[in-house]
Amino acid sequence: MSTPPSGPNYSWQPGDYKSAPTYGQPPRKSRAGLIIVLIVLLALVALGAIGVLAYRLVSDSRISDKEPGSAASAPAGNAKPTPVTRPTATRATVVRPTTARPSVPSRGAAGATDLARRFVIQLNANNSKGAAAFACKGSEQLIPLLMRTLVGPPTKLTTGTPTGQAPTFVIPLSGTSKGATVTGVLVINQLDPAPLCVRAFQITTTR
Repeated sequence: MSTPPSGPNYSWQPGDYKSAPTYGQPPRKSRAGLIIVLIVLLALVALGAIGVLAYRLVSDSRISDKEPGSAASAPAGNAKPTPVTRPTATRATVVRPTTARPSVPSRGAAGATDLARRFVIQLNANNSKGAAAFACKGSEQLIPLLMRTLVGPPTKLTTGTPTGQAPTFVIPLSGTSKGATVTGVLVINQLDPAPLCVRAFQITTTR
């Protein structure tokens, strides 16, 4: 003999929430997993946007570098520095009297006149070595000695018309030396086979 089903529970009272029937409601699910999934999706979307922006920036930079006339488009290995032009300082050429005996083009009065003019150039320059180069044999020491005694800067002497004949020519001198007016003579010898040479000279102050 089967047992009859039990009847409804009439013992429930209002306010008794612990004994209230559930009426078939499903259990609540946890939302923590859903929140984590959303965070991961947002992170992936943000990374993708950053990647696209970086790609566009790199593409724009490459295009601007390839434009014609751009200094960056030239290969770094082929770039040549622009030479810098520096001003060059020019120095004034100083003409110094020579110490070598110049060649005398001719003998006689014409040769004596030319030799006297060249010798006086050395006197005006106060160049004792250059003057001694024109001295006759035996007068190499006399000419520098006379210069130290008689000639001093500022000196500006000129030659006159020679007198005499071979072997001795006397040429007048005039001008200034040591700031004073002077006159004098220059003695030139012509002894064959030696060339024309200066034997001695003398100058005196006129005032």
